[in-house]
Amino acid sequence: MRPRRSFADYFQTTLPKIVLGPTLLCALVFVYGFILWTAWLSFTESRLLPRYDFAGLVQYIALFANERWWTALRNLGIFGGLFIALCLVTGLLLAILLDQRIRAEGFLRAVYLYPMALSFIVTGTAWRWILNPGLGFEHLVRQLGFEHFTFDWIVTPGMSIYAVVIAGAWQSTGFVMALFLAGLRGIDDSIIKAAQVDGAGPVRIYTSIIIPSLRPVFFSALIILGHIAIKSFVEPGRTGSLLLLESRQLCFRFDLFCHAKGSHA
Repeated sequence: MRPRRSFADYFQTTLPKIVLGPTLLCALVFVYGFILWTAWLSFTESRLLPRYDFAGLVQYIALFANERWWTALRNLGIFGGLFIALCLVTGLLLAILLDQRIRAEGFLRAVYLYPMALSFIVTGTAWRWILNPGLGFEHLVRQLGFEHFTFDWIVTPGMSIYAVVIAGAWQSTGFVMALFLAGLRGIDDSIIKAAQVDGAGPVRIYTSIIIPSLRPVFFSALIILGHIAIKSFVEPGRTGSLLLLESRQLCFRFDLFCHAKGSHA
């Protein structure tokens, strides 16, 4: 005969379910439910308002024939790839620098993390001024005597997307640095000391022991940066827009609600 459980034991095992239940229910409805709703609307003839009559793959065929959508997808690939790579490399190098127990580590860590506290609107406005040839970095360098210096990426077709990469990487690199720094501080020092006893140099220790141990951090940073890149809402000049802005224009400017949902799906 099984012993009867006390109320305290029952409450201890049931409380986590009570606490997590509403959160899981909300995630199920408002995240995965709307994902399924978005996918269904992409198969309809919805325009500004949703309609639920099934139309097959007609909207996807029209979407794939839209040159603006392919331009936005290409811009997203360029921006996302360079943005993620630059943040990972720079964030790792900064984390390795701070892990050397240098002076003013707390101050530098705060300085590197500060851009992440700014809103994307503030960052975009500030970098638009900085990269403006008439009043930003190019103007400053020319005022210093370098009259032939040119840095006009933001107004040059085909180069403005790279200016957006610089602004995005500046804002997110500090956060990636914090992730890597936490990972570096979590590595067992005994492993590093054993490698040093065996004669391994700093480069070999980092490439063979430390960086491979940061695989979970790389994965987490990759997921977060990928999410940031996908939801970026910018228009890099005359080279077109990114995917999220193009989806908004399809929905509200051209009344192609189903195309926007197909783009998201």
